[in-house]
Amino acid sequence: MAKILLYLHGFRSVGLCYKGKQIASFAPNSLTPNLPYVPSLAIAYVESIIQKIGAQNLCLIGSSLGGYYATYLADKYAIKAVLINPVVDAYVTLLPAIGRILVPYSGESFFWDLSLVESLKQYYVKNIKNGLYCVLLQKGDKVLDYRIAQLHFKDCKCVVEEGGSHRFENFLNQKERILAWAN
Repeated sequence: MAKILLYLHGFRSVGLCYKGKQIASFAPNSLTPNLPYVPSLAIAYVESIIQKIGAQNLCLIGSSLGGYYATYLADKYAIKAVLINPVVDAYVTLLPAIGRILVPYSGESFFWDLSLVESLKQYYVKNIKNGLYCVLLQKGDKVLDYRIAQLHFKDCKCVVEEGGSHRFENFLNQKERILAWAN
């Protein structure tokens, strides 16, 4: 049986964003939920999905902050994960974002504060387990320096592409790689 792909979106995004829609197009049984902006609630929500479906039936796909969450959850539950331009140190990277945040996809906004940034520290995974992660990086990412993730996941399968962006250009070209990694 094919694994269910569970997509975890980034900081200012929603489940059915650019990558979420593409995942849904090539994996019809995938899940692309809208995650709460409060980190502890996002983790609890995804854990409830993992408990309901079973870790053995899932492959996580995490983009940006979703990649940070996917790293934590993959490590905790021994679930394979595909990470797309992931945040490695969210509690540092998202510190400058404090303030009112607009979610372009939905038009909604939320207030991001220091306590939320600090709460991200508990989900940091220092010792990466080889074999759980396939990391997709594009050098043209202007939001995150791909070299930080490349170093953090140095013992994992890493695919580094020239050019691109934080959005991950030509994401659909990764379909076969993602499906092969998941199963």
